[in-house]
Amino acid sequence: MSVEDDIKTEITMLAIKKGWTKSKLAKELGKRLSKNYSASNLSNKLKLETIPYREIKLIADILGYDIEFIDRNKK
Repeated sequence: MSVEDDIKTEITMLAIKKGWTKSKLAKELGKRLSKNYSASNLSNKLKLETIPYREIKLIADILGYDIEFIDRNKK
């Protein structure tokens, strides 16, 4: 994925690859955050790009991904 991809597209693509729907993902986020979390809430946060990094890390964990920062100058 490139820098130009928006977070909504990236998360949607990663979820689809793992067979997750936004509803299922939102339900699991709600469990882990101990709060009500709907699919529409998740969609809005992704569309508006207001989703906190903490929730992005949780989504990555739920889907079985790691987030890694790679120094481009050391490749």
